[in-house]
Amino acid sequence: MDGSHFETRYPVVLCFEGIGPEHLAGYEKHRKRVGGDIGHILEHPPAPNRLLIGGEDWAANALAEIAAIKAQNFAAELEALEQRKRKKDIQKRLAEGPHNPWRPTRHGPMREMILTVNKAWFDADPAAVFGEGVEHNQRIADFEERSIAWLKDAFGDDVIHARADLDEEAYHIHAVIMPRVQVEMTRTDKKTGEKKVIATRLMLQPSKFDVIEDYEHAQDSVGEWFSEIGLDRGERRKAAYREAIAKGETPPPKRMHSKTRDWRRKKDLELAKRERDLETRSAVVEEKAAEAETIIEITEAVAQGAVDPVAQTAEGALAPVKGREQDEVFLRAQRHAQRSPKGASRIAKAFRCGWGAMFETARKEALARVNADFRAANKTLEEVRGLLAKIGGTLGADLSGNISKLPDLARRLKMTISAGNLSHERSTESRRTVRKKY
Repeated sequence: MDGSHFETRYPVVLCFEGIGPEHLAGYEKHRKRVGGDIGHILEHPPAPNRLLIGGEDWAANALAEIAAIKAQNFAAELEALEQRKRKKDIQKRLAEGPHNPWRPTRHGPMREMILTVNKAWFDADPAAVFGEGVEHNQRIADFEERSIAWLKDAFGDDVIHARADLDEEAYHIHAVIMPRVQVEMTRTDKKTGEKKVIATRLMLQPSKFDVIEDYEHAQDSVGEWFSEIGLDRGERRKAAYREAIAKGETPPPKRMHSKTRDWRRKKDLELAKRERDLETRSAVVEEKAAEAETIIEITEAVAQGAVDPVAQTAEGALAPVKGREQDEVFLRAQRHAQRSPKGASRIAKAFRCGWGAMFETARKEALARVNADFRAANKTLEEVRGLLAKIGGTLGADLSGNISKLPDLARRLKMTISAGNLSHERSTESRRTVRKKY
């Protein structure tokens, strides 16, 4: 795959950030993932990070070289003052000590640089699509090769470090530039006006490189260099800004670039919030799952006759059917009830309501059948009494006396049945009143 044809065009991303020697220790801690902001690092990266330019001791070598430059410049300065017999100036410089070999600026004398492309471009490689691993991803290989070549072409030996990071969301390359330059110090002859070089000093001067001095030129450079693998130049924002000003139009707003550490801090806060929300949702899901399991287990235990569905017990406790106290069916239902008292309470309430409605219907149906039977029996008794009365008139007074007791027996039976019905209705009304009260 030569990377020359793509349906979607992606821009190569290039950004610089000024750093100084004092930042190298922190930079190395982050590179080795032993300190600093590492919340964005993947727990299981597809491959280890790798050095592309420079060795493991590149930072120590850079600091040692800067210290040597300071000492060399200081010695040369003292030697020049001694040749000119500037004793007071020599004493002053000795008190001050060596100066840093760069002019103070807010950006610092060195540059950290990042090169990358949108993650989707790397993920579209067939090796990524079919899960063949980073080592077979041709787009990563092409991008890495072009990056190293561009760095060496643009900065030469002043690129002292470059590495490929594969343990973050998208593949990218970090590089550090230490721009060494030899500055000539001149003096103008007052008589002739001729400038003469009186000394040279080694300095760190980022502006020696056009791609650092002019950001648009840097974007042009990488855009041209990486076009060979199907990537484009970044957006021409400065050109659009100047064009809008020339036309008297409102220019597009300037893009505010966040420092890497600020961006990562923001992402860490967003990630922490998502994790808290996920934990909350997970807790709700677990609670609902426990409630559902409890309802199922108790329902099965009731169906198997191990749990009394209408017994009044404390919330979360189940009442076993007599003789089933140690059954595994009952014990399992009891464990689930303890795990989710809310689920146990819901199913117990449902069973009590259901059982109550079922028994109320059965009672009414039974009373209706008893009343019908009583009416039929009473009618039969009336018919028997009339028949026996006729017979009694013929057979004698004793039999007639016994027959006269039949209506009284029927009346007493009817009163007994009515009294039982009334007692049940009062009991039911009393339970309803208590439930409404509490």
